[in-house]
Amino acid sequence: MQLKTMTTSLLAFSLALGLLSGCAKTRKAGGHMDTPEVHYKQGMKYWDKGEISKADEEFKLARSLDPKFAPAIAGLALTTAANAQNAPDNKAMEKGFKEAHKLADKAKSLGKGKLAEPFMAKAMVITMEKEGKQPPKKWIRDVEKEYKKAIKIDSENAEAYYRRGVCYKKAYMFSEAKQDFAKVLEIGKRWTSEADREFKIINDIERAAPGTDVGRRIALIEKMTRADMAALFVSELKIDKLIEKKRPKTYNTGFEAPEDSREMQPDKLVKMPEITDMDNHWAKNFVMDIVELKIRGLEPYPDHTFHPDEMVNRGEYAMMVEDAIIAITGDENI
Repeated sequence: MQLKTMTTSLLAFSLALGLLSGCAKTRKAGGHMDTPEVHYKQGMKYWDKGEISKADEEFKLARSLDPKFAPAIAGLALTTAANAQNAPDNKAMEKGFKEAHKLADKAKSLGKGKLAEPFMAKAMVITMEKEGKQPPKKWIRDVEKEYKKAIKIDSENAEAYYRRGVCYKKAYMFSEAKQDFAKVLEIGKRWTSEADREFKIINDIERAAPGTDVGRRIALIEKMTRADMAALFVSELKIDKLIEKKRPKTYNTGFEAPEDSREMQPDKLVKMPEITDMDNHWAKNFVMDIVELKIRGLEPYPDHTFHPDEMVNRGEYAMMVEDAIIAITGDENI
């Protein structure tokens, strides 16, 4: 009898702990607007603006109100993948993407095939993990399968078409991307301004007709460092060869007597290296080549540094291109 009483007490205690732990996971709403849907929507706004930490906070707030709210878990898959992209090493990156996939799959399970958000999140996680590391043909089909499921749920889901279009753009599948952006404009509900902007960007890229994958990849980059610009000018645009053809060559035709090693030589001035912060940098040779061309905006700073990882703004880029064109054409009126 005593053993039965103890067992009953232990079961009751375990049940109480389970209820308490369950209550701890669910937060009581603090106001009328404190809902999972509101926090998820705000989180996606932050996500699209690139404010990952704020997006993550909103998704966690949504999940704290409903631990099984599938869109919030899908959102956390996105922020987890974004953090994995910036991981300090490959091991941390792999771990982060593994967790992101796990969250996306959990959201799909909780959504029971009736919500588009988990499928879109899964597709976006795949894209973030694979883009730039593997040829698009190796991962694009997996992405397409996820978006196909999202669109099957709602054929008028403008967000699904828009996000798939962005994915196609990253895979350099420009005609497919334009079709999706055109579909968004046809639906005419949401994402129209974003789709219109992307449509115009692709048209500009196609008119420029970059002939290599490198050229297409560069055309899609929104921000570049000074090191990237040096490599772009020298490697892809071959600006050094173009300038050398136009600049007149100078030859030393004067006679100079050879130095006599028997004569006393005055102390020679030790010249400071032109650039002091490029040792072991991946773009060292590109930077050294571009510095010799003396293009405005890509010259060393007065303290003999180049700041290779500093971002280039639009004004600086315009000045670089202008000076390069002048150097190539010899026409300073441009």
